[in-house]
Amino acid sequence: MKKLLALATLLSLGLTDVAFADDADTTFYLEAGVGQSSTHYNSYSQNAVNQGVIDGTSTALSLVAGTGLNDNFAIEVGYHDYGRPTTSQQSGLAVSQYPLPFTCPHVSAFTVEAVGRYTFMPDITGELLGGVQAWNIGSPGSTVIGKTSGDSFIYGLRVRRDLHDQFEGWSADVTYEYSNFSTSEVRLGLRYTF
Repeated sequence: MKKLLALATLLSLGLTDVAFADDADTTFYLEAGVGQSSTHYNSYSQNAVNQGVIDGTSTALSLVAGTGLNDNFAIEVGYHDYGRPTTSQQSGLAVSQYPLPFTCPHVSAFTVEAVGRYTFMPDITGELLGGVQAWNIGSPGSTVIGKTSGDSFIYGLRVRRDLHDQFEGWSADVTYEYSNFSTSEVRLGLRYTF
């Protein structure tokens, strides 16, 4: 969480400078995305261990807000819903898959990311993303993995197509992101730029 707060503080200082720069290139955007996520935490062991394992895929939903600082750089904050991946509890050599009396835990995250952008064809932009993810696992997360929250680095790649010829202010994209918490997400996004 300290990484997330430090990055958010630095980014907010940078945004303050942009707000007073009266820069015509500064834009704000909102994006909604849907796709598939894969979450992996721990792995099954052939030794007699007691641990929780999260290993599964589910539908992913995301909501991102960002500001373009110039043509080549942006800052984004986002909420990512990774759904309820398959969860198991290993006790010794026995493995019990949830749900037993429980449901699988809900996995979600907040992100703060820097975005580098490069337009390599008319209306098509490639974007590199990197930042910090604050993840959370709902009940019975603490039973399964011993904790319910943490932070990790996240990075990704996005290809975006501007649709301004047909729909003013709109663009569509494909994004892949991976975090050190071992979440990966592939999603389709629809963005509106103000």
